[in-house]
Amino acid sequence: MCRLLFLILLGYAIISCKQQSTTDEPEQKQNNLLVDTTQIDVVKVSPNQCKVLLENEQVRIFEYSLKPGEKDTPHTHPPKTYYVVSGGTLRVYPENQRPFDAEEVQGQVEWSGYVGKHYVENIGSTTVTLVVTEVKVAAKK
Repeated sequence: MCRLLFLILLGYAIISCKQQSTTDEPEQKQNNLLVDTTQIDVVKVSPNQCKVLLENEQVRIFEYSLKPGEKDTPHTHPPKTYYVVSGGTLRVYPENQRPFDAEEVQGQVEWSGYVGKHYVENIGSTTVTLVVTEVKVAAKK
């Protein structure tokens, strides 16, 4: 529980630092905020794997679960953190790149910037569950 709270607080800390996105993806100025116009929302395209826990103007926190043998739908991610609730082995299929395997370890916390189009397959024998905090507002101009 302490790690989950840490993850949520980390998301808010990132926003308060007003870090600018470092992607080369197209952005559009909207209400003085930078908005990624190429986003493919994982919650919308993979609703069976995602459950929104909290959403506001700055962040969206959701639980993501993938059962053994299951694949999600191609999607992207804005800058995010994630906490591994239950681990296992995932194969990630980035667009126009070679797939790679990722071993998700229970209790692990990770940060990543924008992630381009990809989909994920659970190639292990356990359900992988993550709590993901996506940063909606990376910077103000």
